[in-house]
Amino acid sequence: MSRVGMVLYHGIDNGAELTEYGRLAEAAGFDSLWVTERYFHEETFSLLGFLAAATQRIKLGVGVVNPYTRTPALLAMASATLDRLSGGRFLLGLGRSDRPVIEDKIGIPYGNARATLAEAVATLRRLLAGERVTKTEGRFRLNGVRLATLPLQPRVPIYLAAIGAKGLRLAGAVADGVLLNAYVPPTYVRYAVAEVRQAAHAAGRDPNAIDIACMLVVRLTDDPASVRPSLKQRLVRLLDEPHVGEILLEKGGFDPAILAPLRASVRQDGEQAAVRFISDDLVEAFYVVGPAAHCRERIAAYRQAGVTLPLLLPRLEDYRRVAAVLSP
Repeated sequence: MSRVGMVLYHGIDNGAELTEYGRLAEAAGFDSLWVTERYFHEETFSLLGFLAAATQRIKLGVGVVNPYTRTPALLAMASATLDRLSGGRFLLGLGRSDRPVIEDKIGIPYGNARATLAEAVATLRRLLAGERVTKTEGRFRLNGVRLATLPLQPRVPIYLAAIGAKGLRLAGAVADGVLLNAYVPPTYVRYAVAEVRQAAHAAGRDPNAIDIACMLVVRLTDDPASVRPSLKQRLVRLLDEPHVGEILLEKGGFDPAILAPLRASVRQDGEQAAVRFISDDLVEAFYVVGPAAHCRERIAAYRQAGVTLPLLLPRLEDYRRVAAVLSP
């Protein structure tokens, strides 16, 4: 059976609702259930601890937390605890977040994000293996630290979120999997997979052992035209991000020439005015939207591009229906 995961969106009100979502995904045969972190919404490890108690078999992932707000020592403690509580089902997703959140809003120095992630992964590996760790250099300095509680899994899978070449190569070199951005077309996925596999090979690792996970924003509907306006507005925000827009369009097979007028329109008249630069073809490429049969075809296209673990991300109000209709 092909692996498929589900992702919980934000807005969960209570434990009974969370229990229902977890058990529904497990009963439907999904490989894993992931929660995301968005400041300042639900706290992810609290959700995962609750899900560990509410489910029995489904893997539980976080996609993603960062080593700025949670140092490797704290992440190792949380990972080991969750892995034991869940019976060895935890998946750790790490990302770099971004400077405006980490430095400007929370007040933590940002620095070199790639170096920070690389150091965090190396430190986590040692702590989760039960080593006593002393580090006198780098961002995360430790003095004889060792976990009293170890995970059940011999090696807790670590997934790195990545968009650009450097991040993708880091994932291929040090991680168990890569977690691709939630808004990427299949053509970009082919590029990303090639970067990850080449980096794994260069690091002396088995390129095919790196799990390629990708969150797919799903809108299950018989009337795609009715949801396109809101989807286009989200794409405006995505493509307005410096460097991200260039990477996704260039590697996704689209002309990046739209970025200059799109961004100028955002600055002058706001995001809504810039929607005119987002074509229906872009929506089709960046989302999984349409009737069930078409959504399955789109998921298959991502698999053909190299995704080994599609992660379906519907709106919370559509979670039950998507889980039922698009179950493995």
